[in-house]
Amino acid sequence: MFEVERLLAWPKQINGSSVGGYLLPKEGGSMPVFVKYANSQYADRFLNPQEMHWFSKDKRSFKSREIEWMSQGQGDVDWGATHFIPLFVMRKADAEKLKMYYYVGRVGSCANMRETARDNSGETVRLVEMDLRLTKPLSTELYQHLTGQVDA
Repeated sequence: MFEVERLLAWPKQINGSSVGGYLLPKEGGSMPVFVKYANSQYADRFLNPQEMHWFSKDKRSFKSREIEWMSQGQGDVDWGATHFIPLFVMRKADAEKLKMYYYVGRVGSCANMRETARDNSGETVRLVEMDLRLTKPLSTELYQHLTGQVDA
């Protein structure tokens, strides 16, 4: 996490355990997203080499700060100039030993946002799901490596 903070020029260091998948600092402008692929309590998954179906943290809605930020100006040509969302993915096989995230690219748009709910040990919790579209598709090799799918 420290390396990502430095690359994003954040003014102060943040404890990586408090990130919980993503973090939008008070200054805004950038929000790195970290996904443990196929090892998530959610159903985060690649739809194809350029799109990932993604779930927010629990207890989120369209009124949550980071979801509002992601949806502001959605569809505008200059959305990417005001929203920097680098996407990092850890493949399931690496979760135990390497704990290494791959930078897979920059999110260029968010689509199909909807509020949903899931069961969390008998409690219903709200969250938001959406499709993150990368500015460039993953290479066939990286896509297959992360997903375990032979046909991309």
